[in-house]
Amino acid sequence: MNYKKLLRKLICGGVLCAALTSGMNFAAAAEDFDPDAAIAHYTQKLQVEPNNAVMYNNRGFAYKMKYEYDKALADLTRAIELDPTYADAYNNRGTVYYQTRRYKLAVEDYTKAINFDPTNAVAYNNRSAANIMLGSAAGVEGNDSLHDSFYRQAVNDAARAISIKPDYEDAYINRGRSYAALDDRENAISDFTKAINLNPTNPVIYSIRGASYDALNKEDLALADYTRALELDPDDSATYNNRGLIYLGRNDFDRAIADFTRALEQSDDDAVMYNNRGVAYYGKGEYDKAIEDFNRALSINHNFQAAIQNLKDAYAAKGHI
Repeated sequence: MNYKKLLRKLICGGVLCAALTSGMNFAAAAEDFDPDAAIAHYTQKLQVEPNNAVMYNNRGFAYKMKYEYDKALADLTRAIELDPTYADAYNNRGTVYYQTRRYKLAVEDYTKAINFDPTNAVAYNNRSAANIMLGSAAGVEGNDSLHDSFYRQAVNDAARAISIKPDYEDAYINRGRSYAALDDRENAISDFTKAINLNPTNPVIYSIRGASYDALNKEDLALADYTRALELDPDDSATYNNRGLIYLGRNDFDRAIADFTRALEQSDDDAVMYNNRGVAYYGKGEYDKAIEDFNRALSINHNFQAAIQNLKDAYAAKGHI
C-alpha cells in the first residue's frame, strides 16, 4: 500500500478582531460583553441622538456578536454614512463581511479603515486574515500565482500590525500561517513560537507549529506539539489525525488507530480520516476493518482516488491470506 496516498488535515484560516468604540459601560472583551444589554442601551441612546455614528457602530458590533449579520451591516453602514472617515466602523463592517465569507469586501473595508487610521494594528491584522482566506481559495482553484500574492500581502499586513503592536499574538499567528502557506516553514515556526511565548495555553498555535515541524520532517518536535495541543484541547480532530499520521509512518499502528478513532469521534463524516484509519488497519493485517473504513470513506466521497486504490489493495491482500 502506498503511504503517499495518506492525506493530512491541516488547520487553515486567519485570526481577526473587531473594534468597539470606547465610551460606554459595557466591556468589550468577548467573554464579558453582553450584546443584548448593549443593543438595548444603544437603541435607547439612538432615540435621543439619532445621528450618532458611534452608537450605530457599537450597536452594530453587538449585533455581530449575536451573529445577526444583516442588522449589524445595516448599523455599521449607517455609522459610515454619518461619518465617512470612521475607521472602527469600516473595520467592524469588514469583520462582518469576513464572517459571512465575503473576503474581498472585507479587504476593501479594512483598507479604508487603514487609510483613515494608519496606526490601526487591528485593521492590518484583519486584512491579513482576509488575504489568508483569499489565498487559500486561490490555492484550491489551482491559481498558484494568486495564492502566493495573497499570502505575501498577508505577511506584509501582519508584519505592519506587529510593528505597531509588538505583543500582538494574533498577528504572529497570521504571519506564521502565511509563511507556512508560502513554504517558509522556519519563519513560520519562529512566529508560532513567539505567539506561544505570548499565550502558552492556546492549543491552536501548538497544532499549527506542529504541522510546520511535520512538514520539515522534524517528527519528534511535531509529536510534542500535537500532544501539547491535545492536552489543551482534547476534541481537536485535525490534530488527532495529524499525530496519527506520524504514528502510522512509524508503523505504530495501534497508536495511529487510536488517534484516527478519536478524530472520527469528533468528525464522523470525514472521508480522509476513514481512509487513514483504513491504512492503519491494513498495516496490522486487519483487512476486513480496512475494507470497511475505505468503503466508509467512499460513501462520503465517491471519487476519493486514494481510498479507491487502497480498497483494491485491501481486497487483493485479503485474497492472498
